[in-house]
Amino acid sequence: MHEGMNQGPGVFISFEGCDGSGKSTQIARLADKLESLGMRPLVTREPGGTPFGEKVRDLLLGLESPNRTILSELFLYAAARSEFVAKVVRPALSLGRIVLTERYTDSTLVYQGYAGGVSLQTIEMINAVATGDLEPDLTLVFDINNPHILEERFARKVKDKIESRSGEYHEKVREGYRELARRFSHRIVVIDACQCLSKVESAVWEQMVGTLAKKGYDSIKKRN
Repeated sequence: MHEGMNQGPGVFISFEGCDGSGKSTQIARLADKLESLGMRPLVTREPGGTPFGEKVRDLLLGLESPNRTILSELFLYAAARSEFVAKVVRPALSLGRIVLTERYTDSTLVYQGYAGGVSLQTIEMINAVATGDLEPDLTLVFDINNPHILEERFARKVKDKIESRSGEYHEKVREGYRELARRFSHRIVVIDACQCLSKVESAVWEQMVGTLAKKGYDSIKKRN
């Protein structure tokens, strides 16, 4: 650990956004920066992160998985999330780790709520039970307002079951994230993911530095 860098309390950061917005890339870049400072971030994902969660992930996202109602989908995500919080996130936070997760509760609010039509109140209640009301310290939403960028990215991959849904569905997802950012401005920051990777990375790092400072970590030199 670098001189002057203390192990602070656990910090929980979620990365959100529409499919193809660059979450995985930015999590990896942030983890590399934190590791270069002698910190040990835990990188994980939802659904997943546990053996049970990975099985649920296959069921939810596999192209050959059975069709289901949106409400059934909600309960599957909640079951995986309960395991995820109990067996991955809370233990890591109790050890003072920085947890970086690709997706968390906000994904359910937008995919099954705003886009899927399930009552937001119902989803918030189920999320609260599944997580024990555990909220991220910071949520970064990667927003892409240029459909051509997404088209180019998806041209290089096979879409999963949810990525294969209609353009109208995914536009509702994007608008849902923007609405959540207005509702939960104390923790959600929208980042323009249409920028070049280095600019997005700098924006992520700026938010990370601020969050670490709030949590009582030693000051960290901003890096671009």
